[in-house]
Amino acid sequence: MTRDRSGEAAAIFTSHGVLDATTTVLAARAVGPHAEANPIVRELLAAGEIATVVGMCACVAVAAAAWPTAADAVDAPRWVGFAIATIGAIVAAVNLVVVFA
Repeated sequence: MTRDRSGEAAAIFTSHGVLDATTTVLAARAVGPHAEANPIVRELLAAGEIATVVGMCACVAVAAAAWPTAADAVDAPRWVGFAIATIGAIVAAVNLVVVFA
């Protein structure tokens, strides 16, 4: 059974893509790119802020676009997609703690 999972995909992209990328750049401005735990994102930060945002959003766009097919393949309940999006929002919140701490 195929469900409409566009809301889940949009939430995943918004939280893990737009919010995380934006707050990652802000955190890097506050404490420096060396503090980034992910080595790939650290390299993106070294390439520049625009490269970081575009790179992170592009990767998440691919994953979010694949989400409906993957979720249907394993018959994942709706809450799973929104739980994944919530994790992205938590990551963005932690980035903001770094910015304002």
